[in-house]
Amino acid sequence: MNFGAILAILGLVALAAVLVSMALRKGPDNASQHGHNHGDDPGHNHGDDGCGCGHEEGNAADLKADPTEFHAVHHGKDTRGGCKFDPAEEKRARFLPKPKIDVSNLPAPDKRIVAAHQGVTIAGITEHLNILSGEVSSVIRGKTVTIKSRNSYSKDLELALAYVEDYYKSLGIPVKRVPYQVRGKTYYNIEAEILGTVDPKKVVIVSGHLDSTVGNPWTVENVAPGADDDASGTVGVMEVARALKDHKLGYTIRFVHFTGEEQGLYGSYKYSDQCAAAKTDIVGVFQMDMIGYCGKPGNRVDIHDGEDRNGSHDLVVALVRAAAQYKLDLNVVDTHNHAVDNRSDHAGFQDHGWKAVLISIEFTDDGFDPNYHTRGDRVSALNLPYMVEIIRMTIAAASDYAKIQN
Repeated sequence: MNFGAILAILGLVALAAVLVSMALRKGPDNASQHGHNHGDDPGHNHGDDGCGCGHEEGNAADLKADPTEFHAVHHGKDTRGGCKFDPAEEKRARFLPKPKIDVSNLPAPDKRIVAAHQGVTIAGITEHLNILSGEVSSVIRGKTVTIKSRNSYSKDLELALAYVEDYYKSLGIPVKRVPYQVRGKTYYNIEAEILGTVDPKKVVIVSGHLDSTVGNPWTVENVAPGADDDASGTVGVMEVARALKDHKLGYTIRFVHFTGEEQGLYGSYKYSDQCAAAKTDIVGVFQMDMIGYCGKPGNRVDIHDGEDRNGSHDLVVALVRAAAQYKLDLNVVDTHNHAVDNRSDHAGFQDHGWKAVLISIEFTDDGFDPNYHTRGDRVSALNLPYMVEIIRMTIAAASDYAKIQN
């Protein structure tokens, strides 16, 4: 064998070694950091593979909560596969029969809600999305700043908290920070509240999570735009509040923005525990988490009730009927499965026995946001007309559930 042939063989061996190494790095044991693909579908790949975001490494042991810090009813965030949903469970239940939802005999559209819908515009939501995801600078409490990250350990999270807090103040809605502790450190959720006029002790919650990540939530991620996850839900909650602020509601309605979701549902676990301790009479929770991406025709929006856990299907019915009543351009899907159990902030409320649903984009392999937990999760990747329709649906359902008064 001549020298040239030997070099060629050595080159092939070296190439094979590189390919094997790459395959191992993308294996299931590293899915939380380097993304994954479900099955053989082209689908999505989660995580930010080598994102180069300027992480400041923290001590994960010092940041992760001890399970005993939360009420024993909680099971902990399910992060298997590094995914927002369980693809195997979604596929299992996809073609199973779902409860029938009657959309006949719908009342005529409420003119007040129609007017509220008209106030939800692409321009309005884009302004908030751009600020919260760092696309543009904004003046927050007298300083021109850019929110480059809403990571729970990032200094910019304080800017996001202030921005949202000041928004409610500008609407004239009472707002406060609700503190909670994890491993001795204090964090904050935001709660704004419109007091009910008939039975104020009954509470409807419209919520989303404020924090973001690019796949390394145990570090201080200095760039984590999180436009879909979950600036979209944050803005959705803000828009529902603006739409309902001038209407009398029979029940109290709270607009809640959680932090610590990406680390383990910390903020919502703590908030639900606080509500349980206070014996709050929560009649329903509408959680919006990822409501901005839609890359397929059909405008599918998923409603997750944990297969009617605690009677949560009632909220699904309210949302489906709202979309039909106001002829919204949405295909509302009752997933009626367990694919998002313990994976978003509705979970803590269900754990305590309350009705709660997650409102989200399509959670299937071929419909999921391919920019999930990456620096590509930016406003330019969102379907803004679709997001407007989801917000309008939530306004109608939440106002009905909170007993809007004549």
